[in-house]
Parts: sequence; C-alpha cells; structure tokens
Amino acid sequence: MFLSAFPQIVLMSEIPESTSTSVAVSVPLQSILKDVSLLCLGSSGNLNLSRDVGIAVGKILKERGVSYYVFGSFDVLRRTDPDPLLKVSSSPYITAQVLSLLAEGLSIAGVVPVFNATGPVNDQVVTALITRKATYPVMVEDMEKYEYLKKLGYTTTFVMDTKGNVLVGRPVRFSWAYGKEIDYEDLRREVLESSVVLLDKDTKKISVNDPWGGGVLVFSDEEWLLKIAQAVLNGKRNPTGRVP
Repeated sequence: MFLSAFPQIVLMSEIPESTSTSVAVSVPLQSILKDVSLLCLGSSGNLNLSRDVGIAVGKILKERGVSYYVFGSFDVLRRTDPDPLLKVSSSPYITAQVLSLLAEGLSIAGVVPVFNATGPVNDQVVTALITRKATYPVMVEDMEKYEYLKKLGYTTTFVMDTKGNVLVGRPVRFSWAYGKEIDYEDLRREVLESSVVLLDKDTKKISVNDPWGGGVLVFSDEEWLLKIAQAVLNGKRNPTGRVP
C-alpha cells in the first residue's frame, strides 16, 4: 500500500517484490527479520549485533530495489507506549548506539538509512547521536521539526517528510551492494538468544515481547527459545540480555 507518491521518493508501508524507482520503506524491523525488533536489539547483551542486523536487513531491501529504509524513534521506551517493540530502550544512550549501528549496517549493504524523527523527541537521544557522529538522514513531520533538531545541533544532508517530499538536499542512491552470503536464520537466532532478559526473579512466567510482564522476557514464542527462558527462570542458565 502506498503512503505517498512523490516524483523522487515513493514512501511505502510494505516491502515491494521489486522496483526500479527511488523507494523508501517504513516497516517495523521485525517485519523484515522475523521477531528481531528494535526493542530486542536494545535488550541484547551484545549491541554490536545491531550492525550485523543492519547489513542483513539492508541486503534484503537492496535485493528488492529499495533505496531507503526509514526506522527507529528519537524517543525512549515508556510504560505508556502502545507498541514497545518500536522503541529501542529506556536508555537514550543505548537507543542512540543501536540506531547508529543499524544505520552503519544498512549503509554497508547499500541502503540509505533514514531515522524516523517523527513524534516525541528525547533530547538526550539526539545529543548521543551527535556525539557518535551519527547524523544520518531523517524523516520529520514538517520543517519545524527539523529546525528543532538543528537547535539541538543535529544537521544532516537529506531530510524528507511523511509524504515523501524532500525538504533538505536531494535524493541519493548508494550504488553498491553487500556481496557476501548471510545466513539469516542463524543471525536471528543469535540475536534472540542474546536477548533473554531476567526482569525479576519472583514472577514465575515467561513474557514474550512484553517488557512489563515480569519474569523472563524473550522476543519470540519459538519452542527452542522458550526452553532457554524456562532454564533461566529455573536458575539453571544465566540471562543474556539487559533490562530494556
């Protein structure tokens, strides 16, 4: 389904089978790499896996002809979030680290990363991105939002709005692609296994994709992962992730 069509940027809410135009896709990360959400990455004990995920997601999108991937949030996880999987962490610093590593991976794979800066903005996330020199292109609601980001010190060469209009700069497409083979299933299992989080010892339950559910948090209901979670719950195995 098309969200908007612009002569230069076509913004889509699903991944096309193939395309020859400049397409930007805005879909949840877990819709591309099964069960691997932003929150899953932010809860991992190995945040560097975010770069590998970025490469993998970029390779998938590049092979479909997608030029841009719009992802993330400049806000942090809150208990009031209707969909916590769309946030990285309650920590602005972990949020910035995961976003920047994902963006780095996407760039390696030949897809232009575009941070989704719509909605609430946590100033500390923006500052942390600037500190990491991760001022990648952004999508904003309007020019006023980008002016706000600039006041915080965040400037970039390409800005688009939620209708696909180019507000700053001009569209570019990376000419390269990632040539190495990727075992997507091995990668997603590695990420999921690195994100088994002990939320509390007193609640004897397994919470799937629910950071507020208590017990042990995992990001898939696949049997192999639930067995690991049960072992953590029983004290027979150490947790691998961090509380989001």
